[in-house]
Amino acid sequence: MNYYAHIDQDNILLGYYNSEINDTIPTPNVELTMEQWKLCLNLGANKINNDGTCEVVDLRTLEQKSEQARVRRDYLLSSEVDTVLTNPVRWAELTEDKQAEWTQYRTALLNLPEQSGFPNSITWPTKPT
Repeated sequence: MNYYAHIDQDNILLGYYNSEINDTIPTPNVELTMEQWKLCLNLGANKINNDGTCEVVDLRTLEQKSEQARVRRDYLLSSEVDTVLTNPVRWAELTEDKQAEWTQYRTALLNLPEQSGFPNSITWPTKPT
């Protein structure tokens, strides 16, 4: 039995095929050993190289990455930061050092889009304890 990965011009996986089940194997394709096929399946690979090696690549556009980072950032602001900073009782119970930590955390979240490498590389700030 022969195993194949049907790919596009960028080696992005379009589907798996094998010669015992499928009468027609679409092209372009890469022939895989059973071991390569199993590894690619187990990895959840979405890119199959011409030598049969496989990898998982991020196919999102810069706009999609940016939007998803902002959504996560906004969620953290509303679910973690706002519950502390906008609650006068909770805020008053914090020491000045803890208030400064929460203020820095909020500022770091707001400034995420200005990080070098955003949105491909993001260093998420650590929530104060």
